[in-house]
Amino acid sequence: MFDDKFSGTIDYFYEHRDDIYMERKYLPWMAGVESNPKANVGSVKVEGFDGNFKYHQKIGKVDLTIRGNMTYSKNKILEKDEENTVYFYKQEQGYRINQAKGLVALGLFKDYDDIRNSPRQTWGEVMPGDIKYKDINGDGIINSDDRVAIGATTKPNLTYGFGIAAKWKGLDVNVHFQGVGKSTYQIKGTTVFMFSSGDGWGNILTEMANSNRWILGENEDPNAEYPRLTYGANSNNQQESTYWLRNGSYMRLKTLDIGYSLPKTWVNKAHMNTVRFFFVGTNLLTFSKFKLWDPEMGSSDGKKYPLSKTFALGVSVNL
Repeated sequence: MFDDKFSGTIDYFYEHRDDIYMERKYLPWMAGVESNPKANVGSVKVEGFDGNFKYHQKIGKVDLTIRGNMTYSKNKILEKDEENTVYFYKQEQGYRINQAKGLVALGLFKDYDDIRNSPRQTWGEVMPGDIKYKDINGDGIINSDDRVAIGATTKPNLTYGFGIAAKWKGLDVNVHFQGVGKSTYQIKGTTVFMFSSGDGWGNILTEMANSNRWILGENEDPNAEYPRLTYGANSNNQQESTYWLRNGSYMRLKTLDIGYSLPKTWVNKAHMNTVRFFFVGTNLLTFSKFKLWDPEMGSSDGKKYPLSKTFALGVSVNL
C-alpha cells in the first residue's frame, strides 16, 4: 500500500516437486516387463510471480479507477525417465512442460535442383513447392531426429487482465480487457491441409483459398505463405514444424458496460431508489496476430464453437 490512491501486491512463487508419478521409458528388455510400469521418478521446478494493482483518482467530478492483474510462470523438467538418445534435444528433460517441438522449416523447395542439392527428406516424394526442412544433426537425412524445441509452450505462461471504470454524474463506464502471452501452437487438420482426406469433402477456410500459395507457373515464391496444393495426404508438408507454428497470444475486450442512472430527485418522486439504463457487450474485439479463428478456442484446426459476441440493453430498477 503506497497511499490512498494506489494499492497493489506482488507475490513471487517457487515450487520444486520430486517423485512425480509417471511412466518409465528407460527400462531394458532384460527387465522382463511387457509394458512400461509407472513409478515416482519425475522432478519439476516452477517459478514465477503473481501481482495486481488498483489506482483510484478523482479528477474534478470524474471518479476514475484503474485496476489490473498479471500472472507469469515458467517451469523446467529436471528429471524424467526417458529412452536414452545421442540427441539431447529429443528428450523432454531440460525443457519446459508442454514445450512445442518440431522441424525447422527453411521455406519451400524452389525447383528440382534445389531438391537434389538438399538433404533427403523421408516423408515421401517431394516436389517444388513442398516444405524444405533443416538438417539439425547434419547426417544428410531429415527425419524425426531433426525435431527440436520450437516456439514457446502450447499452454500460455502469461495471463493478464486490466480495466478502467469511470463515473461522472449519472453516467458510468466500465471496460475490461483480458489476454494471454508466451504461447505457440501448430495449425493442422483438413481446414488447413485442404483436400488432405482425398474425398473432396470438408470445410475449407476462405484464407486458405485466397492466400499467397505456391502455384506452379503462377506463384513459385519459395517464401510463399502456403505450400503447393495437393489432393490427398502430403506427409512431408503436414509435419509439425515452424512453418505451421503460430503465436497464441491475444488481447480481448472482454466486457464493455455503459450505464446512466436517472437523478435521485426524479426517481424518488416515483417512490424508487435507483433507475439505471445500461448497455453490456462481451467479447467485442480481439487483438491477435493470428487471424484464422479465435485464438482462445485452443484449437489446432478451428473446428470448435467460438466464443460469441453478446449485446444487451436493459434497465435496472431498485425500489
